Amino acid sequence: MPAAQECAGAPRDLGRDQGAAARALVRARVGGRGWRRALDRAGVCGRPLSRWRRDLRRHFPHQHEWLEGVARGAGVPDLALLRAATLELARERDALLVGVEAGSDARVWRSGAPDTVLRRVRPEGRLVSLELASPVLACPWIGVNEAGLAVATTGGDVADGGVQPALLARDCLERFERVESALDWCLLRPVAADTAILLADAHGELAGIDFGMTARSVRRPAAGAIVLGGSRAAAVAKAVSGAGGSPPAVEAALRRALGDAAAAAAAHAAPATRSLRPASGDAALRVESESSG
Repeated sequence: MPAAQECAGAPRDLGRDQGAAARALVRARVGGRGWRRALDRAGVCGRPLSRWRRDLRRHFPHQHEWLEGVARGAGVPDLALLRAATLELARERDALLVGVEAGSDARVWRSGAPDTVLRRVRPEGRLVSLELASPVLACPWIGVNEAGLAVATTGGDVADGGVQPALLARDCLERFERVESALDWCLLRPVAADTAILLADAHGELAGIDFGMTARSVRRPAAGAIVLGGSRAAAVAKAVSGAGGSPPAVEAALRRALGDAAAAAAAHAAPATRSLRPASGDAALRVESESSG
């Protein structure tokens, strides 16, 4: 994977940097037939997309501005970008999240998402983060900030209502240093059902939230591990819980449970070292704060 894209400044500036750097990927994601492009430019959209755009503007205004910046940087209609973003969120609904305690450390893995970009985000007045994300989203699938908070999320279908946990991940990385603070904040948000978020910090804390169909539950490590998301969670939890906690042992367990290709595509965040590794064949990169960058 190439070096991390650099995004800095206010939300629209962050988006412009992202859209310009990933222009080809964004335009490929947006696509669309001629009639669809005409409707997008005219601002015509269905109810689910209209509701999601309204909720994004109301509850996550900085992410709405960020996506406006992406659209400008990539040269695509705002509405077309928002539609592509919702498709990305729905496609990653079944993502697998794995958290493992390793002594006083904690590690987080997330199953691979296709055509992601690695970016270093320097939001104005907030915490710097290194993250793996879709080129059409302001929010990351997995990331770690300069304070050592790591976050990984599933996607979610916007037609189900509520916000997707990936949107929470953006704010968590910018605002929080510890798991408990981020956890408390996430539990107050109206999140879509059948989704999940996983949190770890540089102090060894590890926790997740399973946003179920009828209730949400905070998950703590069982046998040293938390596994959330998708139909494979039970089998992976059984394999990982006996792995002993070291990263090589966890990756071996993931290979047994998921298969070599899927395990190799999983991204890995290490809060203690403020580092993110996009996939098992890649080198880990460290977050650089404003003072050190």
